[in-house]
Order: sequence, then C-alpha cells, then structure tokens
Amino acid sequence: MMPVVHRLEAEYADRVEFQSLNIDEPATLDAQQKYRFIGQPQFVIVHANGEILASRNGIFTYEQLKGDIEKALAKSK
Repeated sequence: MMPVVHRLEAEYADRVEFQSLNIDEPATLDAQQKYRFIGQPQFVIVHANGEILASRNGIFTYEQLKGDIEKALAKSK
C-alpha cells in the first residue's frame, strides 16, 4: 500500500495533509478511538474541522483512494 499512498501524497501535496499513525505507539490510542480504528491498513479522510469524510479498512487501489480524496475535496468547497 505504501507505493499507492506515496503516489497520492505526491499528487495532492499542495491540497491534502497526509499523516500516518503507528498503532503500536501508546500515544496514538486517542486517535485510534477517535477515527474508529479496526485494523490495518486503515485510511481516514478528515476535514480540517475534524469531520470524518471517508474511512476505508483493508487493501485498496490507487483509483479507489483517489476517488475518496476527490469526493472529500469536492465536499470541502
């Protein structure tokens, strides 16, 4: 999944902030609860106001995740 994420990160670098969490770190427990972590990998798109716009768990294609990002950007306008 990392090549897909890195490709999206490069493509949307000027419009989207990408973050990753290490679920083995105790410091991420609050974020895991807030974003309803259920397994790895998990992708959550969050609006600047904190609203969860999309959440996917599992393996996905570039096209699927890009579609989620595009929908989220359209909602944010």
